[in-house]
Amino acid sequence: MKENDLQLEKSIYRLFEITPVPIALSFPDGKLEYVNPALKKMLGYENDEIYSEDVIITHCDDIHINQLIRKKLAQDPRTPVQEEKRYKHKLGHTVFAQLNIVAQVDNDHVVRRYISQLVDLTSIKKLDAAEVLLNHLVNKSNDAIYVVDPEYGHFLNCNQLAHQRLGYSKEELLKLSVSDINLSFNIKGKWEELYQRVKLKENIVTESSHTRKDGTELPVEASISLTEFNEKDYFLAIVRDISRRKQKELEALELANLDPLTKLPNRRALEDKLEVLFQKSKTKNTLIAFVFIDLDNFKMINDTHGHIIGDEVLIGTANRLKHCTREADLVTRMGGDEFLVVMSGVEDKSSLKIMADKLLKEFNSPFKIKKELIPVEASFGVSVYANDNEDAYTLIQLADEAMYEAKKHAGSSIYFI
Repeated sequence: MKENDLQLEKSIYRLFEITPVPIALSFPDGKLEYVNPALKKMLGYENDEIYSEDVIITHCDDIHINQLIRKKLAQDPRTPVQEEKRYKHKLGHTVFAQLNIVAQVDNDHVVRRYISQLVDLTSIKKLDAAEVLLNHLVNKSNDAIYVVDPEYGHFLNCNQLAHQRLGYSKEELLKLSVSDINLSFNIKGKWEELYQRVKLKENIVTESSHTRKDGTELPVEASISLTEFNEKDYFLAIVRDISRRKQKELEALELANLDPLTKLPNRRALEDKLEVLFQKSKTKNTLIAFVFIDLDNFKMINDTHGHIIGDEVLIGTANRLKHCTREADLVTRMGGDEFLVVMSGVEDKSSLKIMADKLLKEFNSPFKIKKELIPVEASFGVSVYANDNEDAYTLIQLADEAMYEAKKHAGSSIYFI
């Protein structure tokens, strides 16, 4: 290189050092040759650490843009390229920038290096997002409100409730993307699918779950719309905490499936679970026993001691049946003084007899209710499901019939059909 050319290049480098505009020089393969202090500051690097081989300043999802830019400049090195792309700050968050890049060629028209100038768009995007938030929404809303970049899902702005409810400061949240709080968007193509749905319908309402900073889950309902401001598109998301509603739905479902007196599963809950038990029985080639239980002379207990005591007897019966059955067994109140125990995973009929006798023994001792000792006897009827022999309805009917056979014997007794 000629002496005059060397002097000129040194002067240009000195100018790069003092300019507030981020500038980088890179080799044809994309490796950094020189980065000025303004660019280091923009991306959070000090001294020469930015030149380390393990440092990649372009956002991983935008590396393909670099390849396209180099291809354009190789084909037409005299025409500068301007492109908006993302960079990665040393601390991990995304920095939006406008890249202005030109190729420097030698006398043989071979690209010697690239000269890049960057314009930090992060603050501009945040200012625009702030205008969207102020112009369209009230900051002190009862719902969380987010302004989101629709293309990449990055948070650009939010109201106070939005970041506080998730346990973040506003500064922390604005370094994240929707996929950081809604893990379903980590699935490839999921965000693009949402983007297209909102573009098509202009507004959608969806239920999902947000992950707080501490890792706990928050069920939410989000109303998402696409809005334009200063010729740019933004997502506006109004997000409502629906944890109370979900809890009430769960409680209502539990109530619908529980007997209000004994808190045992009712017929509806039983029907939902039997299909699973039948499938397991087929797979493992085991038996399922249906034990129908009816309290003997329960009307006499009610007439003698009153309905309050009668109810306590029913609750006591439920507790005794639960106490002597396994966790896998189902104990259900069928109505009145009738109960059903479904025993699954029974190996053979001898094991079944042992288990059924254990139920029967629970009625050998009286019930102690309000300092009274009340003898309670019960009749047990047992039917068995094996090798697809009957459906659930028929097996319950057979157990019911067996129970009436047991009633022919005095005291608590059991009959196998």
